[in-house]
Amino acid sequence: MIRATSVNQYRSDSLRLLRLAVADHKSYILPPMFRFDKKLLFYKLPPVLYAGLIMSLSAISTPPTPDLGISWEDKIYHFIEYLVFGLLVVRAFPGVHLSPRCCLGITLLLVFGFAYAAFDEIVQYFVPTRDSSLGDWLADIIGYLAGAALFFWLRAGKATTTNSN
Repeated sequence: MIRATSVNQYRSDSLRLLRLAVADHKSYILPPMFRFDKKLLFYKLPPVLYAGLIMSLSAISTPPTPDLGISWEDKIYHFIEYLVFGLLVVRAFPGVHLSPRCCLGITLLLVFGFAYAAFDEIVQYFVPTRDSSLGDWLADIIGYLAGAALFFWLRAGKATTTNSN
């Protein structure tokens, strides 16, 4: 009889703890990696989706682009494509320039962008009717740097506007 009582006591304690967890904090049931995170949805997911868009456009043998009538229009497309990507990637880590290890963080973000641009050019090399060139990669890098610089410039302008009010 003692054994049955201890099992029943164990069950009732477990159920009581589960009810408390559900009533007080529903997030206790899920591990941290499965909890809804607004930062993940609004900051980290856009650059991942945009990177997928870049790769899907790179895999198309003739991507739909408007004709600008100039010989180096593909460099403009590469620049704009990676300007947006650089802006989104740096936006995903907004405090990287404020951390004690900011040089390491910024360096890693830049290396990631440069490596992704190189990978993009390698993918284009293997796609029929597409070409891969050092000029395209440089346009990607310059666009990525411009996007990162634009983010920091906009952030600095927002900070000075907030501080002056």
